[in-house]
This record gives sequence, C-alpha cells and structure tokens, in this order.
Amino acid sequence: MSSVDETEQLITVAMDAQFTDDLRARDTAIALLSANKTAEGRLLAALERAVRAAADRGWQPEDLRRHLARFRSPAHAALLEADGLGGRDRLTAVSQVVDVLCELRRLPKIARLVRTAAPAHPALERIRALLAKAESTQYPAEAEALVAGAQRLMTRHSLDQAALESPSDAPTGIRLPVDGPYEEAKAALLHVVAEANRCRAVWQSDLGFSTVLGYPADLEAVELLYTSLLLQADTAMPKNGSKKRFRQSFLTSFAHHIGERLAQAGEAELTEDLLPVLARRDQAVDTAVDRLFPSAKTVRGRRIQDLDGWEQGRRAAREADLA
Repeated sequence: MSSVDETEQLITVAMDAQFTDDLRARDTAIALLSANKTAEGRLLAALERAVRAAADRGWQPEDLRRHLARFRSPAHAALLEADGLGGRDRLTAVSQVVDVLCELRRLPKIARLVRTAAPAHPALERIRALLAKAESTQYPAEAEALVAGAQRLMTRHSLDQAALESPSDAPTGIRLPVDGPYEEAKAALLHVVAEANRCRAVWQSDLGFSTVLGYPADLEAVELLYTSLLLQADTAMPKNGSKKRFRQSFLTSFAHHIGERLAQAGEAELTEDLLPVLARRDQAVDTAVDRLFPSAKTVRGRRIQDLDGWEQGRRAAREADLA
C-alpha cells in the first residue's frame, strides 16, 4: 500500500473513530498523522473536498465559518482559509482538521441562497452612521431620534424601489446568526423586524441561524435594524440581580412590542397606489418560503414567566422610538 493510501486510510479511521466515540482509535490515528510529514497535503485536500461537498448542500463559506466558530471554535473556523498547518502545535492542528472534517460531513442540506445586491442607497452611509451613534450614545432621547431617522430613510428607500418594480425583480435571501443566550426571544425579534419590512424569517434553531427571504432593499433594512435593536435591547436590559426568566421575558416582550410599533410605522408610510405592487411582492416572498422550506411550521411563543420582565421589556420597546 502506498503512503498516500495509508494517509487516506488514517484520515478515514480518525473520522470513523470520532463518529463512534472510540477515543483511543482516534488519538492513535491522529498521532500517526501528526508524525507523518507528508500527511499535511492530504489533510488539506480532504478539507477542500469537504468544503465543496458542503457547498453542494447549500453551505457557503460564510455559513461554514460562522457554524464552526459557534459549534467548535474560531481556530477551527480559521482552518477553512489556512494554507497549511505550520505555526501551530501539529498534534492539535491535525486533531482540529479531523474535527472540521467530521463537522462538515454531518451538516444537513439547507436552502441555497444567492444574495442579490441591493440597489444603491443614496443615504446608506448616513443610515449606518445614525445607527452606530444610536448604539453608542448614553442619552435615550438622542438614541430614539437617531433610530427614528434611520428607520424613515430605510422605509422611504424600500418603497421607492417597490414603485420602480421590474419584471426581473424577485425575492432573494440572507442568513443571520441567532446566538445564545435567549435564542428564542432573539429569533422572535428578527421575525417581527422581517415581517415589518415585508420579509419572512425562518429560524433553524439547531443550526443557530435564521434565513430571511425578501427583496434586496428590504433585506438590507432587516439586517441593519435587527443588529441595532439587539444592541439596544442588551443596553436597556437590567443586569444586576435579574434572573434568567426575567431576561427571557424582557427580550420576548421587547420583540413583541417592537413588532407592533414597526408594523404601525410601516403602514403609516404606505400609499394606496403601492398596495397592488406590495401585494405581489408579499405573494412572491411567501412562494419562495414555501419552495425552500416546505416543512416550516409556526411555533407558539414561550409562556411568559416573569411579569416584571415583560413590563420592563415593553417599556424599553416604547423608548426605542421607531415611528
């Protein structure tokens, strides 16, 4: 048997042992791979094949990096862009490559997304600057005014693009991380932000992200607003002495009431002539969701466990002035 065949066999043995929790066999195979100076090229080639196989199942490089960083470590994620294993402890590096190979092999098939660039937004930099300032200011009144200004600009641009609809326009999608703690409440916040901006969000809790489908300008608004509101909610949430169920209720309440206010703000911007166009867009987005997620289900929200947390979350949502 050639040395190449032996190396490939050792990689297979290490992966099979990891899948079956045979730690002794795994450690032996990894030690042999580490001692073989020619194994590095075969390991990197196996990693490239695994990345291509994951891409065939819908996983883009950004998805893989985020998944590995969350469920393994940043060091595992960095291997996706590594030219070699030099500069690392060799035994650790080989072990991490095997971890990544196993993790990529078990990834399920997900919706294949090709994000379409949003039309040039003349006020995009201004919007980003407003939100960044809102997140950093210590004065609630100033933050309210800044977020409200950013929301008005985003809504106006989105409706302008809808008015210019062409036959080639179609929904596209993005994936946004939904990280712990309190993933359910954060997914609910993303859901209401998406709905208010004429998008749909499908949360895949086991994979740690939501897929948001909609039109490019609307997706851009969802991403910017969701990120900003997460920071605002975290800043507004009481930290000292608050219990887990209080914080969960706080975020759930914040999401619920922000959703109500965003919906009201969106309706206030509509004009009757745009209703048929928006109805067609809503139907196209719903069709895309049904095609990509035929088994998606609506999940009932968690029962509120802390009334004080709910009330304080409602108050924080009122103070995040988005109208």
